[in-house]
Amino acid sequence: MPQPGDLDTTFDGNGKKQVNFGGRDEPHAVLVQPNGRIIVAGGGAPANSFCVVRLRSNGAFDTTFGSGGQKLIDFGSDNEAAWGAALQPDGKIVLAGDSSFKVAVARLNPNGSLDTTFSGDGKKVFSWGVLSRAMAPLVLPNGKIVLAGFSGPEGGNVQVARLNANGSLDKTFGTDGKVAIDFGGDDFGLAAARQANGRILVAGQTRPTFGGQSTAIVVRLRTTGVLDPDFDGDGQLMLPGMEAARAVLVQPDRKIVVAGYPPDNSVMLVKRLNPNGTPDTTFDGDGTAAIDVGPGTDEFANATALQGDGKIVLAGYVQGALVAVARLNPNGSPDTTFSADGKTTIDFGFPTFGEAVALQPNGRIVVAGQLVEGTNTNFGIARVLG
Repeated sequence: MPQPGDLDTTFDGNGKKQVNFGGRDEPHAVLVQPNGRIIVAGGGAPANSFCVVRLRSNGAFDTTFGSGGQKLIDFGSDNEAAWGAALQPDGKIVLAGDSSFKVAVARLNPNGSLDTTFSGDGKKVFSWGVLSRAMAPLVLPNGKIVLAGFSGPEGGNVQVARLNANGSLDKTFGTDGKVAIDFGGDDFGLAAARQANGRILVAGQTRPTFGGQSTAIVVRLRTTGVLDPDFDGDGQLMLPGMEAARAVLVQPDRKIVVAGYPPDNSVMLVKRLNPNGTPDTTFDGDGTAAIDVGPGTDEFANATALQGDGKIVLAGYVQGALVAVARLNPNGSPDTTFSADGKTTIDFGFPTFGEAVALQPNGRIVVAGQLVEGTNTNFGIARVLG
């Protein structure tokens, strides 16, 4: 009898699917629509473009989307990739990433065509500095779009911008629509979440410009773009013991969940914060839970999702490049109803690096990662029972 944590064999026959765009393809984001269809976005293909695929809930290509279920978006430059994606209530899809070291954003209609009500042609490019990348888009209830990412190269900052629904920069946010947050080193905004009151959380990492140990960071902004002093006194928080925060979410009780990994990459790491930024000691005793998926070291939590019952799902990969999925109870303990010990690995037969996770309406868990087969890389997508 199949159990939670097992591969869902109703998905493409064995619970796993590869998608090839014809180049070195890398998925970075996964979304699940209300109807259960699955969107996976990233970069790759021979033209180094944004790549998007939509699957039906059974894992088959959704041929009503793009060309046979796949869509390429070309901004006209090299080194293009979507690093984050968000779904609007009207079914439109927002993609954010970079194109030749500038922020690149696209919005698609539900059928995969470019939405020409966004920036005239469905695409927008702007810069935060010499090197710019957007990692996480958020769609606000009023239709505006928040983008979180970073600038560089050396001494770069966490960066946040807000766009109007038509793609123009929202000049009521920060300075001309943009905000830079400096932790004093090379700073990276890697993930974002929105609180119910509209305040914006950005998680990532900072590392000394001239070498040294990186540390995870969390920023909170008020709706105008100013740093929120109600969060750790100045809106900026460092998380010692965690090298990078790769994912962040907000629970209904306003507590903040941050996922990543420690400096020695020995475990998947989750921290839960109170709304003011202090550790939530009701979570595994001290606010931090460590999940040792094994075998060996090199374990990375790159994505997280929250179930309706308060359980926390993590996705990433472990040594040997097996996709890893874990589930925690609301108190931070392993959920032993999931794969008996709260964790499982997925073997695609080739090294696969789990990057993104999303939940289907029926509670099943969809994970996407880069599958490496010799010199080729593809999207690797799996679904497990929840």
